[in-house]
Amino acid sequence: MTYFGPHRATANLLRPAFVVCRMGLALAPFLFSASAPAQDSPPKETIKDGYAVHQSVDLGVRVVDSFGSGAMYDTLVNLQSGPRILSQTLDMHAVVNTYHFFFDDLMETSSGYGGDPYNVTTLRMSKGKLYRFQGLFRRDRQYFDYDLLDNPLVPAGVTSNGYTFPQVASSPHLFNTVRRMTDVSLTLFPVSKLSFRAGYSHNTDEGPSYSSQHNGAEAPYLQNWRNSTDTWMGAVDWKPIPKTMLTYEENVTHYKGDTNWGLAGLNLQLANGMPVTLGFDNQTPPSCADGNQPIISSSTTPPTANPTCSGYLQYSRFAPIRTLLPTEEFRFQSSSIKNIQMNGEVRYTGGTMNLPAYNELFNGLDNMGKRVFDTAGYANGKRVDVSADFGIIWQLSEKFSLADQFDFLDFRQPALSNLSEVDFLGTSMLLPPGPAQPPAITFGSAFLGMKTKTNTLTATWEPFSRASILLGYRYQDRDLRWVMPLSTDALPNGTSYTFPTHENAGILGFALQPTRQWRINAKLEASFDDKAYTQISPRQLYHYHVQSRYKPREWATITGTFNDFERRDNIALVNHLDHIRSLSLGAALTPNPRYGLDLSYGYGDVFSRTTLCYAATPPPVGPGAGAAPADCGTNTNLGTGYYDAPTEYGSFGFSLAPVKTLRANVGYQISAVNGTTEFLNQLQVPGSLQSRYQSPFINVAWTLHPGWTWKGSWNYYGYGEDGPVGPTSPRNFHANMLTLALHYEF
Repeated sequence: MTYFGPHRATANLLRPAFVVCRMGLALAPFLFSASAPAQDSPPKETIKDGYAVHQSVDLGVRVVDSFGSGAMYDTLVNLQSGPRILSQTLDMHAVVNTYHFFFDDLMETSSGYGGDPYNVTTLRMSKGKLYRFQGLFRRDRQYFDYDLLDNPLVPAGVTSNGYTFPQVASSPHLFNTVRRMTDVSLTLFPVSKLSFRAGYSHNTDEGPSYSSQHNGAEAPYLQNWRNSTDTWMGAVDWKPIPKTMLTYEENVTHYKGDTNWGLAGLNLQLANGMPVTLGFDNQTPPSCADGNQPIISSSTTPPTANPTCSGYLQYSRFAPIRTLLPTEEFRFQSSSIKNIQMNGEVRYTGGTMNLPAYNELFNGLDNMGKRVFDTAGYANGKRVDVSADFGIIWQLSEKFSLADQFDFLDFRQPALSNLSEVDFLGTSMLLPPGPAQPPAITFGSAFLGMKTKTNTLTATWEPFSRASILLGYRYQDRDLRWVMPLSTDALPNGTSYTFPTHENAGILGFALQPTRQWRINAKLEASFDDKAYTQISPRQLYHYHVQSRYKPREWATITGTFNDFERRDNIALVNHLDHIRSLSLGAALTPNPRYGLDLSYGYGDVFSRTTLCYAATPPPVGPGAGAAPADCGTNTNLGTGYYDAPTEYGSFGFSLAPVKTLRANVGYQISAVNGTTEFLNQLQVPGSLQSRYQSPFINVAWTLHPGWTWKGSWNYYGYGEDGPVGPTSPRNFHANMLTLALHYEF
């Protein structure tokens, strides 16, 4: 097993998986959004009580037939069979020359109810110049089981006295949580000189997930999420003169974290029948203090473990967190002065963070001879943020302008913790723990702060009506300050550190319009820092961006974008280099309202390389093994952390409406990754670094009668990996999804 953090190399393989996961979520709207019927005539309208009313509902059913890895299908798609309320809308608009007391306009929409993992409801209401109201509710089920995440990669055939240690078939950090988000906002007198705004947001995240921790053995934890965030907002907007607005806004955010942890997966027993686990990361049989006994006896059900091995009998942890962050903000924007535009804001946050009671209990045996330990304590801290921004644009002449942007940020975060651990020693999990040892008290205070000042000056010159040039210079002064706590029994006098950095950057931009149909924008930015705080912090940064749009005909649009973000830090034992490059091309062709074609292609590459020192068991094979210099300390291996994930994306969609009552869409999307990385563990496999995710689709909408439309949709989802599976469950899958619905307008 490799130890240099929480399975970092394995976690890196997930980056393309998250990309295709987002792609999978993006495919869901294609189920019916693309299959809306042609609307050459206005939708059905009813006049009732002085309102023009439009209503519609889509009722349907999904039938899903999937093959292969159900865990990966649920991770990337998670759309299941069953009846659904696919969408519902209500629009009400006041008829001219009618008066209504409560509202003039109302719009309500909802989708995804009846079993989909994503549900959305929106409501908008307004009454002339009196008020505007908006409400939004979202429910997201977030399921994730990519079995390479933090997987110890236990090989097949690890045995002890007839017992075979199980391979880990799913992710030890699997989660299946539900997030509910509610947002409401109200604006009074929106077009008046003085208007008022209020808002409230409530966000909860609840459900089961799994975690793990190494304490002699690597034990699986059941992590029950129960977190919530509430935010209240109040604001006043004042327009004292034309083209000038002043705003005062107050935001109060309260976070409550009540997630708890407990043992999961007690798959063995002791001789007295007590359930126990020796961990799930046994690449080799564990060593026990009593070498005369077998590690595990397979003659019982469940198998019996050696009580002198490191193991878990019981574990629990609860750390309720409370955070309160009030923020006051003053903003202004004005263009009242001729040829001058200004905007600015000042923000202050004085927050408190509190952990009133930390409780952790371990019962088992670890490799330091602890039979039981009980940790209790508390922690608290403050967060003070002061920031200010000011920007001004001065139009010196018709062809020349100057702009300056100044940003200031100063945050301070003092914190205090007090933990007391009581240990009970022992040599066997079958024996009672020994007497309590004197408490080990850790009382520490720490401080983290940073002050940043940034100024960006740009000049823009337009020598011709279809060309402009931008030159800019940015200077940033950053001062990082922190105090490290000392782990002593008395109040520590921590050592203070400061780390100042300075950045100089140049900016060059172009905007060209060679013809009325063709536009090009380009920008180059290069920055240089005198120091880097972390290994992946750049001392040199280059950013290239080019965007083009060509419209040869009214019915044809061709676009292209290139973006290149490069960072490097070329010093000994760092040698960091990374880049994020992307190229996208697209074409939208609609020569006739009855048919059209959309084409797109994208290429992206995420690359990083950083020298790293690490230790691994078993040791790696190949270059770098045992080649670490003395600066690496006890780490015996030197690696590069090489990671490269070139990804290609392509899609096409063809729409056809031969008659007014029929519309169809046919399309195909694919995302393919062909990446490589440095495998620090011999058992690692490429996983999603070499994978393809594709989805063809067909949508049909047929208007049977005004207000009645039949809809049908077929979607195919296929995920496949090119490399070996490794000591885990296969992740490939494919699924066919048929959706039938009836759209009714009334």
